[in-house]
Amino acid sequence: MGSGKSSAGKGIAACLRWSFTDLDKLVEEKVGMTVAGIFASKGEEFFRKAEAEALQDVSGQTRRVVACGGGTPCSDKNISLMKATGVTVYLRVTVDELVSRLNRSVTERPLLKDAGPDELHSSVKKLLDKRSSWYEQADLILDPETMGEEEMTTMIADTVRSKGVCL
Repeated sequence: MGSGKSSAGKGIAACLRWSFTDLDKLVEEKVGMTVAGIFASKGEEFFRKAEAEALQDVSGQTRRVVACGGGTPCSDKNISLMKATGVTVYLRVTVDELVSRLNRSVTERPLLKDAGPDELHSSVKKLLDKRSSWYEQADLILDPETMGEEEMTTMIADTVRSKGVCL
């Protein structure tokens, strides 16, 4: 959450001249509700199933950059599918920077809805600690805090091209 996946994904897709898909938006379209609405009315388990189905759908498509939600790679099935069908990228951002970005964001984050301003840092740290082992399996790990967006986009696009990936 807040790492810049959607912004970076759009830039990478433009650089490669590929299509772009935001997986959360795809889930929202399929279910007919916002992510926050899905979490509130149907629960996280329902959302994760819908997310896995959407990932399965886009993984079969070629020449597509996918920005997935922060929880998407956090299952054996999803991370295996992602690695088998494309190049995976982890935009590693510090907890402090994530908190700063989330404080400026207008997007509702269901997993952080109960965290007040004083608890946001510890909530983000717990979530990141829980997910880090999944994220660290990425093919490419980048620090967007020390790289410009254009440099990062070019590096990712070059990695995709060097691997001969045309997914």
